[in-house]
Amino acid sequence: MIGYNPLVMTNLLVQTDLTREVSADLTPTVLEAQEVNVIAQRPLIQRDATASAAVITSDVLESAPVETFQAIVQTKAGVTVDPEGDLHVRGGRENEIAYLVDGVPNINPYDSGLGVDIATNAIQELSVITGSFSAEYGQAMSGVINIVTKEGSSDLHGSISVMGGDMLTDYDLDISPLVQDEAGSFEVADYSEIEASLSGPIPLFKKIWFYTSLRYNSDAGYLYGVDRYTPYGVEKDSSEWKAFQQNPSSKINAQAKFTLPLTESLKINYTLLFEDRRWKKYTHSRKFINAGHYSYYKQAFNHIFKLTHQLSSRTFHSLSFSRADNDYWYHPYEDPLDLRQVSDEYYRTDDNYEFYTGGTENWHYDRLLETTLGKWLLTSQLNDRHELKTGIEVKFHDLLETDVSMDVDMRDESWDDANGNDDYDTGETFVDLNGDGVWNRGNDGNGDGIRGNIIESGGGYNIRSEADPKEYSAFIQDKIELTDMVINIGLRWDYFDTGGQVAVDWNDPHSDSTVAASPKQQFSPRFSLAYPVSDRGRLFFSYGHFFQMPPYHRLYHNPDFEVLPGVIKSDIGNADLKPQKTVSYEIGFEHEVGSDAAVFLKAFYRDLRNLLGQRVYILPGGSNSYALFINRDWGNVKGVTFSFEKRLTRMLSGSVDYTYQVAKGNESDPTRTRRDFRLNIEPQKKVVFLTWDQTQAFRFNLNLGQAGSWRISTIGRIESGYPYTPTDANAIIRIAEENSGRKPTQIHFDLTAFKNFALRLGTMEVGYTLFLKAYNLLDRRNQNYVHDTSGSARYSLGRYGDVSTPEWINRANYYSEPRRVYVGLSVNF
Repeated sequence: MIGYNPLVMTNLLVQTDLTREVSADLTPTVLEAQEVNVIAQRPLIQRDATASAAVITSDVLESAPVETFQAIVQTKAGVTVDPEGDLHVRGGRENEIAYLVDGVPNINPYDSGLGVDIATNAIQELSVITGSFSAEYGQAMSGVINIVTKEGSSDLHGSISVMGGDMLTDYDLDISPLVQDEAGSFEVADYSEIEASLSGPIPLFKKIWFYTSLRYNSDAGYLYGVDRYTPYGVEKDSSEWKAFQQNPSSKINAQAKFTLPLTESLKINYTLLFEDRRWKKYTHSRKFINAGHYSYYKQAFNHIFKLTHQLSSRTFHSLSFSRADNDYWYHPYEDPLDLRQVSDEYYRTDDNYEFYTGGTENWHYDRLLETTLGKWLLTSQLNDRHELKTGIEVKFHDLLETDVSMDVDMRDESWDDANGNDDYDTGETFVDLNGDGVWNRGNDGNGDGIRGNIIESGGGYNIRSEADPKEYSAFIQDKIELTDMVINIGLRWDYFDTGGQVAVDWNDPHSDSTVAASPKQQFSPRFSLAYPVSDRGRLFFSYGHFFQMPPYHRLYHNPDFEVLPGVIKSDIGNADLKPQKTVSYEIGFEHEVGSDAAVFLKAFYRDLRNLLGQRVYILPGGSNSYALFINRDWGNVKGVTFSFEKRLTRMLSGSVDYTYQVAKGNESDPTRTRRDFRLNIEPQKKVVFLTWDQTQAFRFNLNLGQAGSWRISTIGRIESGYPYTPTDANAIIRIAEENSGRKPTQIHFDLTAFKNFALRLGTMEVGYTLFLKAYNLLDRRNQNYVHDTSGSARYSLGRYGDVSTPEWINRANYYSEPRRVYVGLSVNF
């Protein structure tokens, strides 16, 4: 009997939200013929894509010199990273990005940032959407980062990787010889990392597949202090001075994913994401005191249940539920009544009013945010021309925030009570805590009637807030695939109820005189199209309205409207804030160059409205005032991007990205109004460069090697400096327009190299890899921050009319991290 050869296509990559066409010719043959394997590669240009998106696969993440997915995202055109390490997409603020994992939002709405961090070894595919994204995506104005996590299979696989390293630098980290000696030695354990993964079928339940991964890293830090003073303001003998690291950190990321195919058309997934992070922050003013620094903690979970049902060959739908818990807290000591906390009376500064020479941090902060989500999506290929997609989503949040200052009395200096009368008598030996030579009795400074006690501060110094906002959304979109054109048209509806209260009269707010904030809703139209100009190229255009509610900490901060006495010592949140808005336009051209390369050219414009700002209110009497968050800021962003991508041929692959961009607005910082009011600076009435504006950025990712054997990969970034505002020698008075100065150019190169080996143990093949990583390969001292009086991190022209001490000018945190070198070994089977 004459039939056709069986046809098997492997390595077909289907990307999120995109249609993949596969064409094949079946060859006639007798039925006994052997199968034909066809290996297909991902097309460099997606014919049905109508907006800008960069797709990063797991093999790129595994080979690139990066430790986090954020590090590979920042190499893409249109993405910048400010000195704080926050991502900005096409000139937007750092909290305008939506993060999704397996189609479910992974956002912490308190600050609109990433909910649970995800290790790179758990990521199968990562999409960075920087253009006008479709109606499916909401609560984002700049971009979408969509992560698809790895899934198990019917085969057992596993891996483990161990890495260690330290600084290998010529940096002058500090003028102190103690710091130079401490930082100068190479300790391979100063940075340590362990990664492991295991996947396959569950024993006894072969139809249930699992994928698990774990990543732990510990970093000793590179920013140092010198322990010179006690918390009581006594300078130690120089022989007792010790260098200590101020920014150590550790983090655990874990992921578990279980897949159960109930039938050929019905599948259930359960994913667990977990993050546990602990760290400290460099505090320049407390550089000479080791005790009493804040320790920061984050612990976050996200449980995701997803059911996918194939209704027919053209239609499927999915139902998702998730529960996310995000807990964040910091304190100097775990116990709020810890006796190592000292009275504010011990807060002292040196003769130049620069460094603290006494005191401890005495605030205790805790925040828990729980989010429950339900989401339904339906996708149907109605016919050869129309693909309809629709969905609904509901979110319920519970926020509990506690911000408490501890009011600490001075305590009796301990003494040897020789006569046992429970009181100090002249001549008895004592511990001279403050070094004044006399015994000091404690006091009742906090006024609770108990001498030497610790209590919570009163009034506006303590803030407790609870909120249970609700979000609802729905969308519908149609992808129309014509012979010569692809059109995406959609509409999104968002509804938000803060459940909060606002003051009846903001000129004199009181917690007992409030009204409920009104719910907010908006409709967001989205439109985009793609037009092929040849069999290798296409043009596309996109347009859309994008809305996003402000971060929760701007809605619910200080819900009792406590105003501290003085000139703007208090901020008040506003539960009646409107959604922020961006209108985005984009036009682009893409063209394949041969069979293994493509070029991408895009231009964009973004109009920013209703951004978060503040208004100052002066209370009756005129002596007290506060700042209220309102929708008042605006701006615009315009730019062009150029990208070149080459897949692996002749041992070479990589990409090149160039961005020219101008981001302007009336304010970069939503809280800038309060500072300007305190310093009697006239508010901006025109747009200026935003703080994260990076006019030009050139990035490349080059890979040289033989697939499966060895590879050398490097990432390079050459970027113009960020703006700063020049000031006069007292660092207060502005002598030029805001953000009219530019910091020096940033140059950064990272490299990784590895060699694969294989061993056969019986019937199992085990591979192992030796690798080396070097970050900031050239050991360049990029200036992330500068002194506003000089435009340089190296020197200042003075501070408050006086000459600063060399120690104050010397700021290692103003520079990028020194060169770090890591070595490691990984084993997989």
